[in-house]
Amino acid sequence: MHDTNDKKLYFSCFYAFFYCGIVMLTVGSALPDLRTAYSLTDTMSGALLSCYSLGNLASGIISGLMAVYLGQKPAVILLTASICLGFSLLVWVNIPAVLFIACALAGLGRGSLITFSQRTISILTGGTPRTTVMLHAAFALGAITAPLMFSALRVISWKAGLILVAVLGVMAVCIFLSVRGYPEVRASSGGALTFLTERGFMLTAALMFLYLCCEFAVNGWLVTYMTHKNMSMNFSQSMAALLWLVMLAGRLICAWLSKYVAQKKLLLVSALGSAIFFAFMLVSEGSVHIALSVACLGLCMAGISPIIYAASAPYTSKYPMAMGVLFTIGCTGGTLMPAVTGMIAEHAGFDGGMSAILVTFALLVIFAGINYRRKES
Repeated sequence: MHDTNDKKLYFSCFYAFFYCGIVMLTVGSALPDLRTAYSLTDTMSGALLSCYSLGNLASGIISGLMAVYLGQKPAVILLTASICLGFSLLVWVNIPAVLFIACALAGLGRGSLITFSQRTISILTGGTPRTTVMLHAAFALGAITAPLMFSALRVISWKAGLILVAVLGVMAVCIFLSVRGYPEVRASSGGALTFLTERGFMLTAALMFLYLCCEFAVNGWLVTYMTHKNMSMNFSQSMAALLWLVMLAGRLICAWLSKYVAQKKLLLVSALGSAIFFAFMLVSEGSVHIALSVACLGLCMAGISPIIYAASAPYTSKYPMAMGVLFTIGCTGGTLMPAVTGMIAEHAGFDGGMSAILVTFALLVIFAGINYRRKES
C-alpha cells in the first residue's frame, strides 16, 4: 500500500467482510420471526434462504458486468445499497414475492462485496496468506456479532435487528463513497476454459459445492431448528453465535496446523469430524450436549473452505475464469440445499429435513477421501 487512499480502501474491505458476516447470519437469525409474522410454510422459508443464495450466486456475473460497464466504484456502491434495500423490504413489505426479491437483493450485495473485497485485498497486498486469514476472521467476527445483536434488539422488536443491518449498510455505502482510486476492471475476451477438463479442478469444485450445501443450510436453518427442539430463542440465537465463534478460532488454528499437516489430510479429518458432530447435534436433547456438538461442528467446519480455496490455487492463478466458475458451482449448492431442506421438512418433519443436510456432509467425506487418495497417488 503506497498511499493514504490505499490504506483507506484496505480497511474499507475489512469492514465490508465484517458486514457481510453480519448479513449472512442475520437472514437465518430472523427466519423464525419472519415465519411467524408472515405465516410462511417450511417450503416458503427454505425458498427465502435459497433466494438469498441465488442472489449470491448471481453476484459473480452481475458485479463483474456492472464493474466493466459502470466502473468499479459505482458498481460497489449500488450493490452495497441493494443489501440496504433488501433488508428494508423484509421489514416493511408483507408480500411473499417481494420477500423473495428482498432476500435475493441481500444475497446479491453480499456476494458482490465478498468478491470485490477479496480481489482488492489481493491486489493491495499481493495475496499474502496472513492477510487472507485476517480478512476471513473479520467475516467470522461479523457472523458472531449478528445473532447476539439480533437477540438483544429483539427485546425492542424483531424488526429492529433488520433495520440496524440496513443502517450498517448505509455506513458501508458512505465509506465506499469516500474512497478514491479503485482497482480497474477491464472487459475480458473470456479466457480459456481448459481447466474444466482437469479432474483436479472438477474434484475441487465438487468439494466446494458440497461444503456450501452444508454451510448455507446449517446457517440458514440452525436457529429455526433449535426452536423446533423447544429451545428458547435466546439459546437458539446464541448457538448461531457459538458456531461462528468457534469457526473464527478454528480458522486461526487451521492456519497454524497447515504448516505441519498436509492440507488434504486436514480436509478429510475436518469433513469427517463435521459429519460426526452434525449427526451428534441431531440426536442431542439437553442444552449442554447441543452446545457441545455445535461447538465441535464449528471447529471441524472452520478450515474446510480455506483449504478448498487453497487447493484451487493452481487453477485460479493460471486461468482467469476459474475462480468465477468455482464460486458459481459452490453457490449453486448453497442455493439448492436450504430449499431442499425446507421441502423435506414440510413433508417429513424437521428431523427429516435436517437429516438431508447430514447426507451432504457424508458426501463431503466421500469426496474428501477421493481427494486424499488422488493426491497420494
